[in-house]
Amino acid sequence: MEKADLVKIAEELHQEAFDANAYYLIMLQYRDFRKKYDPEMRLSPAFYQVVYGALMKACFMEIAKLYESSSNVVSIGSMLDLCRSNISLFPEYRGTCTVEDHGTKYSFPVPYQHRLKPEEECFFKQRVESQRRIFEVFDVPSPDTTPVSVDLTFSEFLGLYQKRFHSLSKKKENIRKQRNTIYAHNDEERIKDIDSITKKYPISYPDIKELIDFALDCTGLIIGSLTDVCKATHYSNIDDWEGTLMLARMGLKYQEYDQQQREKAIMEELDRELRGGKDVVL
Repeated sequence: MEKADLVKIAEELHQEAFDANAYYLIMLQYRDFRKKYDPEMRLSPAFYQVVYGALMKACFMEIAKLYESSSNVVSIGSMLDLCRSNISLFPEYRGTCTVEDHGTKYSFPVPYQHRLKPEEECFFKQRVESQRRIFEVFDVPSPDTTPVSVDLTFSEFLGLYQKRFHSLSKKKENIRKQRNTIYAHNDEERIKDIDSITKKYPISYPDIKELIDFALDCTGLIIGSLTDVCKATHYSNIDDWEGTLMLARMGLKYQEYDQQQREKAIMEELDRELRGGKDVVL
């Protein structure tokens, strides 16, 4: 396989993960704003209900595509396999450091440095325990939860992601099942009892986040190693929705203030007419 072909595959999958992450982040905002801006969102209940449903469907469809298990499709799994079978395309080290001492030059390979996520620490138990002991010696706050960094060659990095990929098997299967029975097809089981499907193949918000983050990590590593380009994981203005809700809140306050002023003017006019002894028509 050519380097350009592998880059194209990784970029396509990264865009799908990027889109899924955008849907997911907006859904999280929706859950928060339903409590924080309930009166403002009630101004357009149909709009928000439809948008949330569309985001949920789109998010599930994109994630399920990323982790498709069919042999004739491109997915995160097939991409990792392609990377392993074409490992010669990747630089084993991030770069080379050269220093000169008394006229003699020495070159050292610079490994990839990776900060382990909690779910990755089980694959590096000895290194994690060693660094945690060093954290304790230097009185690092919360040494048991402080992130640990490890130096890796590309082969080791790829091996780590392949292990993590296999550890996600249950979550991958659940989201594919929900995609197939709830969103992609008119499944008879869904029509009869949709709750049984969600109980049998549960997917939580943390599960969705883990699947999206893993896809972004994998594709980001491959694109970065082959092109030296660091891809974004989300839109820089992904949280701009709240601004419109704040404006809606201001509008409601001004509307309430205007109504109070009109009522106040009516009462003052009524009071003046009563003081003047005039008949008042209500």
